[in-house]
Amino acid sequence: MKEITLNDGPKRKRRRDRSRTEGSRREGSREERHRRAEGLEQPQRTPGSERSRREGSQGRPGRYEQQPVKPELPKKKHSRTPLIVAGIVVLIMVAVYLGFGVYYMDRFFPGTTVNGIDVSGKTVKEVENLVANQVQDYVLRVHEKDNKTEQIDGADIQFEYVSDGAAQQLKYSQNSFLWINAYFHPQEYTMTTPTVYNKAKLKEAMEKLDAFDSDKVTEPKDAYIDETSSGFEIVEEVEGNQLDEDKVYELLCQAVTDGKTEVNLEESDCYLKPKKTSDNKKLKKKLASLQKYWDMTVTYEIGDASDVLDYQTFKDWMTVDSSGNVSFDWNHIADWIGQLADKYDTFGTDETFHTSLGETVTVTSMNYGWKMDEETEAAWLDETLKSGESATRQPQWLESAMARGEENDIGDTYVEIDITNQRMWFYKDGQCLVDTPVVTGDATKDGYETPLGLYCLFDKEAKAILRGADNLTGKSYNTPVDYWMPFNGGVGIHDAKWRASFGGTLYQGNGSHGCVNTPWDQAGIIFDNIEIGTPVVVYKSSINQGTGSVAISQPAETRVINEQGVEVTPESSAADTTTGTTTDTMSDPTSYTAIDGQ
Repeated sequence: MKEITLNDGPKRKRRRDRSRTEGSRREGSREERHRRAEGLEQPQRTPGSERSRREGSQGRPGRYEQQPVKPELPKKKHSRTPLIVAGIVVLIMVAVYLGFGVYYMDRFFPGTTVNGIDVSGKTVKEVENLVANQVQDYVLRVHEKDNKTEQIDGADIQFEYVSDGAAQQLKYSQNSFLWINAYFHPQEYTMTTPTVYNKAKLKEAMEKLDAFDSDKVTEPKDAYIDETSSGFEIVEEVEGNQLDEDKVYELLCQAVTDGKTEVNLEESDCYLKPKKTSDNKKLKKKLASLQKYWDMTVTYEIGDASDVLDYQTFKDWMTVDSSGNVSFDWNHIADWIGQLADKYDTFGTDETFHTSLGETVTVTSMNYGWKMDEETEAAWLDETLKSGESATRQPQWLESAMARGEENDIGDTYVEIDITNQRMWFYKDGQCLVDTPVVTGDATKDGYETPLGLYCLFDKEAKAILRGADNLTGKSYNTPVDYWMPFNGGVGIHDAKWRASFGGTLYQGNGSHGCVNTPWDQAGIIFDNIEIGTPVVVYKSSINQGTGSVAISQPAETRVINEQGVEVTPESSAADTTTGTTTDTMSDPTSYTAIDGQ
């Protein structure tokens, strides 16, 4: 049996240790390089560690114990490769950036728009071509009422682009070496596109639009007040679709100049509008005024009759201004009052009269009857109409009568004088108080006849003195009467105490100078019962009763009037025979003048 010693152990161990040491060195070398590359410090060796290493290699025979070894990393030189690579990369990037900067010197940045056109990477010329193409396709859309749209083509108005360098100026505003900012901040530009167009052609194109077709245009109409069967109402306005041609043309010119592609005529207030709408305050006020007049009436009460003036009559006289104020035409008012007066005036007209003898005669109203005060009534009616309030009115009269009837205004109180039969009646309230023969104006002498007609008793005087001169002889007179009742100037009814008979044909040759000579007692009855304003009817009857004169006892005249026309006592008259007028002279009807000129 071969003896195996243990001395080989250390040798094999040393070989293994060398192999491990070399491996550790290699690993240390790699670790050192790695540390140098990363800038790490190399581990320091200590004596203790070296001793431990040596002791480990000299262990007891027959026993092996491996100790960890920290190899010492060798020092190596620093590498510049990463810096070079980094530098090359930076240079490449700068070159690329500068290259793009040069590229964008005559081109627009990415994300750039001009007037809504994407011009990224386009040259100024290319941009102008794009704008020109856009202009070439220009269409102006015209939006109208009721959602209707029409258009005007650029070609129809000779619309063309003309460069003014605006695109170049926009390009100048971009710093080409700041192109990278465009990726983060896109730029939008708006520039005025210089164009030219033919204004005359634009006007022609505008006039060809349906909006200006007269067959399709409805004019605006103002709201107005309409009369209905029950009053008035406001008829609403008509908006229409008529355009203000000048305004539209101005709008289109501005739109084309600005390069706009759309205009809205309604929003631009190009449509003509009604001047007056249904909610107009003045129109509503006018409606209220008219409605008030619709219900208004003016009633004139004349006797038993009445005349009503209503809206249907006076509406043509009215003028209502925009504020609702009402005025009336004076001429229409005066005409209507004139017609009313013509209907009811009797003054100066012919009237029918039924005589006491049963005859019907026609007499002309001379100073008796109704005569309306037209001026006063017209002024009142004008003010009343302006007020808009209904009214009832009895007119004012310049002349009035004692009554108003269908045939005449004489009534049942009057004096009736029949020239033909020399007879006079006095009726009061329909009762005959006096029926007496009389002596009227001398029918054989010019200017002495008692005038015919319908008269009004305008005065009454007791103990009157009638003064005047004879028309034929010129002799003056001053005649006393107890009852004086004039009805036509100096013509009247009075007592005639100097006459002994009345009636018959005395008036033919021995008549008065126009007055109605009446028996003293009958004149007194009339005087006591008659009122001023009583009608006096004087006529000639076609019926002659042929009654002769009647002797009537008269009282003696006791009053004395001197030549100066002054009434004196009988004693003073007898003493003054040169100036006095005796009773006997006064009683002589042939030398007595009853009244001035009659």
